[in-house]
Amino acid sequence: MGNKFLQQTRITIPVYLAWTNAWIEVLNYPEKDDTVLSLQEQIRSFIKATSTSIPDYASIKRVAFSFQRCLRNGEIPLGGTAAPSCAETDLTSGKYNPGSKCSCQGLFPIPENADIFAVLAQTNCTSIRKTIKALQAVTERENEWSSESWYTPAALKLAVDELILANSDIQPPPDTCQGPASDTLIPPVLAPDRRPNMGIDSHQDVHRQLYPLAEGIKFCVDAKSYFVLGAVPSDPAYDGIARAIADSGNDILIGDYCEVADEAALKLLQQTGAAAIAFLKLCVLTGSFSAWAFDNLMSSILHFRVVGYYRDHARDHNRVPSGIYGSRMTAITAHRSVDTGLFVAVAAASLATGQKVDVSDKDTLIEACTLINDLIDLRSDTARRQRENVVLRGVRGNLCEYLDSLIGLCLEISATAIRKNKTSALVVMAYCNWAVMGSHHKLFELSTQVSEVAKPMERTPCLYHSVDDRRQYQRLIAALAPFGTLGRDGPHVGRTRVELDIGFGICRLSEKEHLAWLADITRSLLEPQTMRRIVDMVHYTWTGSVGDANYCP
Repeated sequence: MGNKFLQQTRITIPVYLAWTNAWIEVLNYPEKDDTVLSLQEQIRSFIKATSTSIPDYASIKRVAFSFQRCLRNGEIPLGGTAAPSCAETDLTSGKYNPGSKCSCQGLFPIPENADIFAVLAQTNCTSIRKTIKALQAVTERENEWSSESWYTPAALKLAVDELILANSDIQPPPDTCQGPASDTLIPPVLAPDRRPNMGIDSHQDVHRQLYPLAEGIKFCVDAKSYFVLGAVPSDPAYDGIARAIADSGNDILIGDYCEVADEAALKLLQQTGAAAIAFLKLCVLTGSFSAWAFDNLMSSILHFRVVGYYRDHARDHNRVPSGIYGSRMTAITAHRSVDTGLFVAVAAASLATGQKVDVSDKDTLIEACTLINDLIDLRSDTARRQRENVVLRGVRGNLCEYLDSLIGLCLEISATAIRKNKTSALVVMAYCNWAVMGSHHKLFELSTQVSEVAKPMERTPCLYHSVDDRRQYQRLIAALAPFGTLGRDGPHVGRTRVELDIGFGICRLSEKEHLAWLADITRSLLEPQTMRRIVDMVHYTWTGSVGDANYCP
């Protein structure tokens, strides 16, 4: 349908914000005139209203009213061939809230050969019941979402199994370079206080002005500004669509944030997320946004909403033991293909490149970002007994050799993903950007302030081949070379987040400087010795403040 209409040349942020305001206004103050425009009339009116130098707000508001009515009447599909028919598949309802009250204390360890229904039967867990119910609702309605591209019913089922059964197949403590587990004492794993740190983080009022987003919640703003919007340079031609893409993932943020969100913040995230999805659908219909990107984006959000219901109550009730040990882990990407929310950034990056990431290439991209994510969070997740981390659950045998091999694999897979095409490259680099700049990751602290563990005189630290033999890193450097460098002025893990906030805000205004920034920050984060200091819990320890390790920004 989009090909029938003249494509708009500029979708600016003010145009998108006018739509968002109109959408929320109509929700709260319904129109007295309930005349509904046909979908064809809405498309023509939307193009006309947003193509002028100053958007026609009254017309935009009329389109928002009519579009909401058509959605409620089941006339508009959102990524599939059929319109949403239930609350779980309706991504524009603005009501997603996975929080639940549950009196169960979880199950640890999960018995051998148990499935998700057996776990539910033993725990009567509300969050598991909601997860399974949502899984069934979504997989029974394959025609309501794009189920044959990046996201499939089988992949969603695998992700749910992986999360709910994570506390099974518990492994013994690992050996290290110093000997078997019985003779090795790994220091207690501690991690930095996750709260913002004045002097390292920007003052919150200044940060809001540098990166102005509606909700003003640091965790959400970081993910949107450094990762999703961070994947593309600022460009008036598509800034409004990029912002809508970032906001369309609000349900992903709600899944992580709902327990600590107040009612007003939660409602704002819900409503602006719904408005963003509706805006993107109109952009597809008017030819301004790719149907491929929209359909996969909707499936991505839908799948995350399913796994977003799950909570590990065994961890919440201190039944999960502390320490470093493996457990059930069937594949690196089994659930991270869903809960990293990766496609939101893919959709944004495709605005700048015009390139898709084919199904045949998606696993490489997902694996690269999963390894980056779970390696840099390994120390924090171990300290918090967070068993979703695939690196932690994959621990087997010799811990030093295992972590060394994963750093090498991360370098290899990241280089491959970057070479695949520019869209994949932008997503990998933006993920590194978010990892370094996001305040809760604490990479400035981990890369510069961990201390080497004191050892007996007769023992020397083991060699990491990924550090000693730099061929894997050199392949990454070669893959990043086409994107340029800012030289000595560029970003690196040793710069405070205050410095990075200012620098990135400037460099994103230029396509050339934006690409160079992303390449530099990727080179810095994935430098093997830096990665070793972050992940090596045998030879490096955190001795600073741990404060509130479970803080959610």
